[in-house]
Amino acid sequence: MASGKLKRVVAVVLGAAIVSSGCATPPQTGDNPPLSALVDETWRAEDFEYRIGAGDELGVRFLVNPDLNAQVTVGPDGSAVFPLISSVKLSGLTVRQADAKLSQIYAGVLRNPQVNTLIYNYAAGQVYVGGEVREPGARNIRGEMTAIQAIMESGGFLDTARTRKIVVLRKRTGDTRVLMRTFDANAALRGADGSDLRLLPGDVVFVPRSAVAEVNRIVRQYITNSLPFSMNYELSRDVP
Repeated sequence: MASGKLKRVVAVVLGAAIVSSGCATPPQTGDNPPLSALVDETWRAEDFEYRIGAGDELGVRFLVNPDLNAQVTVGPDGSAVFPLISSVKLSGLTVRQADAKLSQIYAGVLRNPQVNTLIYNYAAGQVYVGGEVREPGARNIRGEMTAIQAIMESGGFLDTARTRKIVVLRKRTGDTRVLMRTFDANAALRGADGSDLRLLPGDVVFVPRSAVAEVNRIVRQYITNSLPFSMNYELSRDVP
């Protein structure tokens, strides 16, 4: 979890950023808006799961009707064309959610359909790595990449990096708050279970110089969508 001081800085900056961007008006409770209105550190299971997006190549498998097995590509509108039922929008869904949605739709034309969705190829996305790394900037991501891998692709840590408090920011579909998580890179490099974090397109990995140094700037840029890479992958997804 983030330190109390880091939480307070993020809360103050998020409040200012939300007001300046015109997205919302945070509650007025003194100088600092409530942290719960701006940052969510309670991650749900689905927050760690990959969400289907445009350009992903999917395999659809029917346990009872294997003759309907197909491979489809998600189009720019987030939809894919399937046997018998035509176009279905899947962008923004996890694989489990896609299974449930397709099974429900196929129940209208098949008896007891059991549909499994697989991701054959991931569309390219981007994450942003900033702070005390040698080559900050956008990094392409296709498939699985962890925060440590993204940092290594960014040239590794500078000597001034505070490696025990790496910040990861993520936007949850349908939620105006920002998900924030901190982790200990030293533990991750030692191979400690659960210490690293698998990234999703649109994530920001920030390596601070200290617990609060420059975190305000990166959070402001993240909230106002002014980081120098495309955020469309994550931000345009609306779960049906």
